[in-house]
Amino acid sequence: MFAGFLVRFLAYALVLGVAYQIAHAAWVQHGLESVDAVAPVHALGRAILIVAPFVLALLGTVARPAAVFALFYLVGAFLTAPFALAKLGS
Repeated sequence: MFAGFLVRFLAYALVLGVAYQIAHAAWVQHGLESVDAVAPVHALGRAILIVAPFVLALLGTVARPAAVFALFYLVGAFLTAPFALAKLGS
């Protein structure tokens, strides 16, 4: 039981970490790190990145399809946020 939880936790953390690194590169490429109005969004993304793997691994013990859906929902949010915020900022 614990081994399954640990494997799910590491897998979710790895997928979210890769998505965050891609999103962070896009964030820097669009120059959003110097915009104070969107800094709280970036901080919220980091907080979600820290908490989400644990929550998803807990959810995955009961409802794995819901956890996978939430995982890819977060990945989509991470990957599209820099582009949406850059479009709103210009």
